[in-house]
Amino acid sequence: MLNIETFFNSDDAQRLFFPGRIFLGQGISGRVAELVAEHQSVVVIVDEVFAESPLHRSVVRAVGHGRATSWIVAGPPFAQDVMELASQLKELPSVVVSIGGGSASDFAKSLILHHLFGTIDGVGIDKKRGMVPRSGANRPVYIAVPTTAGSGAEASRYYVTYDKNTHAKVFGKSWTLVADWIFLDPELLATTPPSLLVACAFDAFVHFFETLIARHERSPFGEMLSLDGIPRIMGALNEVIAGKRRDNDIHEQLLYGATLSGVAISNVRTGHIHEAAGALLELVDLSHPETLFVFFRDAAEQYLDVIGDREQLLFSRLRLNPAFAAFSSLSDVISWWEVVFAEVGLEKKIRGAMASIQFPLEKVRRHVFERVYSDKVWINKECPVRLDEQSIVDLIDRALKRFGAVGA
Repeated sequence: MLNIETFFNSDDAQRLFFPGRIFLGQGISGRVAELVAEHQSVVVIVDEVFAESPLHRSVVRAVGHGRATSWIVAGPPFAQDVMELASQLKELPSVVVSIGGGSASDFAKSLILHHLFGTIDGVGIDKKRGMVPRSGANRPVYIAVPTTAGSGAEASRYYVTYDKNTHAKVFGKSWTLVADWIFLDPELLATTPPSLLVACAFDAFVHFFETLIARHERSPFGEMLSLDGIPRIMGALNEVIAGKRRDNDIHEQLLYGATLSGVAISNVRTGHIHEAAGALLELVDLSHPETLFVFFRDAAEQYLDVIGDREQLLFSRLRLNPAFAAFSSLSDVISWWEVVFAEVGLEKKIRGAMASIQFPLEKVRRHVFERVYSDKVWINKECPVRLDEQSIVDLIDRALKRFGAVGA
């Protein structure tokens, strides 16, 4: 029997898999209460910004206060907090709702994962690849309401939490984690500051980018998503930054693009931009998209000589937008993102954090190198260029020097 958990695209066989439902529209989040009302009890994982929101209150009221458990997420999702809530609940209710960005989604997914597999550490990775749920563990319905437009975690089979003490990632993947119901409501982005919109949009962009350039796992289906998603995200963000425009249409474009980026990256695998960024994230006070940005230029420039066919496809779509009509290579896209990051103050923030890293530079280099070099499938098979030890070291050194890490 074909196991979708262990099936990856190849040159001979390709697929696009997504087991959820996506709804997009102004006020669509109001339908969540209708779905929840069909259940006897609910767990709500809610971002602290939305803890007192009408949306959260409506979900609680739909099942009654005595049958609703809420957990407020402030900052990154910590593995210990997931375990604490799991121990309090004993058994999960029949429905889990997340209201928030990637942190709320990853917390909710990890809670479901613990219920199904008895662990949240490395499910779907290495020896746990193809792992099946515990006997008698019934998967609850998962309803996601993203309030940021970034990682597409609600539509992704990947999950990430962090150890509260070491800040090391506790992560894995399983298709059982994709939300059954995803409600994309542009009204929920109305108060999002431009800097957060930019950071989140870049996260989605990298998902599309790595989907587009994978050597063997890429497919016409993922290509379709990337060639629509990248121009959509960049076009909407250009309206926000250059056009000073904020409205529901712009927010819909960003939400839609972000969720599709979660679908896209789930059908391939993340590349060494993600691996390097994930390692750096454990050592520095920056967000995930900000650490992605640290390595973006230097990683992407490694591909310039070998992805001409990918560039041609992308620019045939991107140049349809007058704002990008003069773009001719990936270098133009890299420079555009750098201008946008500078415009909203993110570049300055990143440089400040990199200059104040508390760890010896050699430890930072080694930590990032080991994470990138350990992903043998990417560096030997999926990366557009073959990465050896020296090329990885050079990438890390250039990126650290570019952003002013002490001693680089």
